[in-house]
Amino acid sequence: MKKLLLGLMVLAGTSAMATIVGTKHDLSSAAPAGQVKTNTGQVCVFCHTPHNAAAVASQLIPLWNHTTTATATWQMYTNANVAVANLQGTVDASPTGASLACFSCHDGTVAVGAIGNIPNDVASITYTAGGNVNGTGLITGGNTLLGSDLRNDHPIAITYRNDLDTGLVAAASIGAARLFPTNATGNKVQCASCHDVHTNAAGTPFLRASMVGSALCRLCHVK
Repeated sequence: MKKLLLGLMVLAGTSAMATIVGTKHDLSSAAPAGQVKTNTGQVCVFCHTPHNAAAVASQLIPLWNHTTTATATWQMYTNANVAVANLQGTVDASPTGASLACFSCHDGTVAVGAIGNIPNDVASITYTAGGNVNGTGLITGGNTLLGSDLRNDHPIAITYRNDLDTGLVAAASIGAARLFPTNATGNKVQCASCHDVHTNAAGTPFLRASMVGSALCRLCHVK
């Protein structure tokens, strides 16, 4: 496979790989001690490939290279899950968009190294178990395993309706948080609204803002 530098330039214009290296999303043979390692020295290939990416209809994120989740039925967070019904947004029947990309690993049904375009330094992906990932590459436990029952997690794949809920900040003013496709015109909350998979700079796990003083929550919620 061609060098990933070209793909990184296309994706971001900055070196996303430089911030993934050494984090829990580093699944390479040089991953930090105590977490899963694979036999490839490449890092970005577990999500992206600069060539021969998934078909356009399967492009959950740009240049998508991972096998999509095997889960068919989901239990989403809805008003039926809480004593006081207060969700104003419409929840999709299953994770969508960037969130579905996350669940390709985090529902525990597909190996972290199940990718379409294998890097050219290995014939196939193998694993050294570590952290919450077993020897076949499946996430098996801890906070990283979300499964398919999302009723105890923050709603995702839900429309952001600050026009109906006065407890929400205006979409264009949520700062470091993200709506999809964009804060100005997009209106869906996804996993990546709070998490940035490419950097751990703000704290674990890959948060877009600090949790000190609930700063992350207050990007969207008026408290």
